[in-house]
Amino acid sequence: MAFYSDEIIEEVRAANDIIHVISQYVNLQRKGNSYFGLCPFHREKTPSFSATADKQIFHCFGCGLGGNVIHFIMKVENIGFKEAVEFLAERANITLPTDSFDLGMSQDELRKREARKAEMYEINKVTGRYFYDNIEKSKMAQDYIQKRKIDARTVAKFGLGFALDDNGLVKLLQEKGFSEENILATGLVGKTEKGYLYDKFKNRFMFPIFDLKKHLIAFGGRTLEPSDVMKAKGIPKYVNSPENLIYSKGRHLYGLNVAKTSNQKMKRLLVVEGYMDVISPHQAGVTNVVASLGTALTEQQGRLLRQYADEVILSYDSDEAGQKAIQRGIEILQALEVPTRILKMKDAKDPDEYVLKFGPERFEKLIDNSISPVEYKVDLLKKEYDLTDTSQKITFLTKMAEILSKVNNNIERDIYVNKFSADLKVGREAIIAEIEKRTIRNTFKTKNWQAPRPITVKRETSSSDKEKEQQEEIIIYLLTLKDKDIFDKLSEVYSEADIESAINKNIIQKLYNIYKSGDIINKDLMLVCDEDEEKSLLSKIMMKMNTRDDKERYALELIRSIRIKKLQAEKEEILQKIQELDKLENTQNTEDEKRLLLNRLNEIILNLAKK
Repeated sequence: MAFYSDEIIEEVRAANDIIHVISQYVNLQRKGNSYFGLCPFHREKTPSFSATADKQIFHCFGCGLGGNVIHFIMKVENIGFKEAVEFLAERANITLPTDSFDLGMSQDELRKREARKAEMYEINKVTGRYFYDNIEKSKMAQDYIQKRKIDARTVAKFGLGFALDDNGLVKLLQEKGFSEENILATGLVGKTEKGYLYDKFKNRFMFPIFDLKKHLIAFGGRTLEPSDVMKAKGIPKYVNSPENLIYSKGRHLYGLNVAKTSNQKMKRLLVVEGYMDVISPHQAGVTNVVASLGTALTEQQGRLLRQYADEVILSYDSDEAGQKAIQRGIEILQALEVPTRILKMKDAKDPDEYVLKFGPERFEKLIDNSISPVEYKVDLLKKEYDLTDTSQKITFLTKMAEILSKVNNNIERDIYVNKFSADLKVGREAIIAEIEKRTIRNTFKTKNWQAPRPITVKRETSSSDKEKEQQEEIIIYLLTLKDKDIFDKLSEVYSEADIESAINKNIIQKLYNIYKSGDIINKDLMLVCDEDEEKSLLSKIMMKMNTRDDKERYALELIRSIRIKKLQAEKEEILQKIQELDKLENTQNTEDEKRLLLNRLNEIILNLAKK
């Protein structure tokens, strides 16, 4: 039996978009931010089955089943959790640990691997601090910082550093007692044929790379040697950590850990090419900027972008590699149904130079004026033809019609037709005619799946009234927002002992425990539920309640309501106790107790008046 860690399970879940997976079984129709279709788990004529891309969950309001993509596969394929993880891992080409020595590891071997990863994280952490401290020791590094106009706060925020040419890192890591195997595995240190260890990064300005759990997973090092020296010595401008046990460049985005902290759920994210293209805008106050770790965007990075932003704007270099990267990025993001635009920049080679040259306000305006993928493709096409030549213009218009024929939204296509008709002085009817000739209508046959027997989820009758039950569900909803400040305020007035419904108690206790562990941000909340009934209730609450614009105010109103009800309940309890004391013989003890109760009663009445 293979042992799968939470990290591996999360990797598998994140690699399988729930909409794409469910679409293999259910004919989904998009309505707003959700997708609807006929439930595969019970017979119905009106769609009550819903799934969302942003929350990556499903819920059927008919039979009550719900959960994440793993739970869906468990139900639709009638298999267990482990088999569902393996099913989805195979779909995403992820190799899982197994008992087979050829394909993976045993349970014990996997635990050893997790221990190795923990030490590699620690090695990188020590190294990052070492590089950071080296800045003060290097005039070359200080000159670079001054030249690039990087302030001390930004250096600290991004953990920037410098690698000296003295093998000091090897000595430090050996002194700390790290194993040689793990030191070499990070790619920070090399080993000669004679067995001597040496620093791989030398005389380089260092850019640490963090994952979303704030683990330091890799480094990028830029040489500060003059270009002629680089050429003469054959020194590459950048040297990056190799992929290893804790780092896969296609699964991370540089700067997302900082952007996420600054913005939480962002309306849009700008994706750039270089480290400084992230750092300069952030320093200027434009904090929704990240970089792909490599020239081209990957599908895994696309899913990360969709998770943290409603719109993505691509900005790569104008060279051939940069333009290919934009086109590949457009394909990936459109396949993931992420609204995408392209930054159109003039008078600067990259965002770093633009921000330093023109300032953040003008840069944000440039972002606001970014163009659509269609406009970008037409602009690229224009560069290939001389539009003053009739023959070339006809060829251009024919190819432009091909681009427009792939726009599925009729309104969007009509807007482009009007725009290009006016810009190019060509009749819109002629453009439409060319588009119609090239429009391809694909007919997709949906498979009719044999639906399993409907599973009815029964909620136990709560001893509380409907209002109490609704309040508990609102508390669950607020906890799913992963907002630590809201949890802190809520937990002050609402303890697990206050929960009356058994199922609500189970869910809230589990959510409270995750918050207390400090790992709420990175946790898939659907995986905390053990029973179908819990998954169904949690998915219903997450699906039914929309995130409010002012969630803090909404939470405060609920907390105020809870406090009032508790005060009122305590008031009734005190009044009852006073009545009971009045029936007893007057003694010093009863008088003292009554006086204390009256004092508390006055406090409660004053507090209720303030509410």
